[in-house]
Order: sequence, then C-alpha cells, then structure tokens
Amino acid sequence: MPNMSKSFRSVAVATGVACLLAIGGCASNYGASDRTVSGVGVTSTVREGVVISVSEVTIRPDRNYLGAATGAVLGGIAGSNVGGGDDERAAGAVAGAVLGGVIGNEVSQSANTRPGYAYMIDFGNGQIQEIVQGIDPFIAPGTPVYVTFGTDAVRVTPRPY
Repeated sequence: MPNMSKSFRSVAVATGVACLLAIGGCASNYGASDRTVSGVGVTSTVREGVVISVSEVTIRPDRNYLGAATGAVLGGIAGSNVGGGDDERAAGAVAGAVLGGVIGNEVSQSANTRPGYAYMIDFGNGQIQEIVQGIDPFIAPGTPVYVTFGTDAVRVTPRPY
C-alpha cells in the first residue's frame, strides 16, 4: 500500500503544478481586442465619443480560489511527508495546506495582474463615463473613439478619421 500512496501523491503534485501553470497561461490582457465566447455572434451597442483624459491603472483580478485551492492541496501533500509519527504528519499537512494556499493565491493574483488605462470619454450629450481596459491600444486624449457596449465587456477603440 505505501507504493500506491506515493504514486497518488506524485499524480496529485503533477496535477497541481499543471493547474498553477494553467492559471498563469489563462491571463487576459483586458484589451480592446480581447473577446470571450459569450461575446461572439452577439450584437453590441456602439456610441461615438472623445477621450478627454487618460490615467494609468493596475487591473487586478477578482478573487480566484483555484490558485489558493491548488496551492493548499500541494502544500498539504508536501507537508504530510514531514515528520515520522502520525501527529507530526498531520500537523505538517495542515501547515503545508495553509502555506500552500497563501502561496497559490499570490501566484494566481500576480499572474493575472495587468497594466491598463482608465479613459474618460465625453459622449457629447452631457454624459461622461470612465472606461477601464488593458493597454491594447493606448488612446491619447482628444482622440475620437467608438465605445462598444457588448455582452461580455465595454471596449474603447479609436475611430478612423
């Protein structure tokens, strides 16, 4: 039975590492050219406006528990191998799970944090709105833009002259 346990741990660790790598690989740029499946084949409302100011921002992801959960599992498995007795192994598993959860959450957060811009858009009818998106593309103040209100996101793109 000890060989089965080691084999299971190896598979669990490999799966956890693959999940953490996938978290970083799924990161979006949050830019005007990004699309999601829910936005494909759906009509959107487009309004014209002018960028009146731009501010650099940092876009942080909403809470994502996958990184924390993956880290907790990996940490728990690693921690359970510490010590010789059952009590020591249990304590190691708990400590490993807590530490792994914290590290997994941080990895997930940092892998998905991106730079962006907050655009203040004047729609010419007395309405001004701020729209945040990634750095794709940078749009300078004074630029006429299209603002697309889609089902999956609001996007700002330069209007051709």
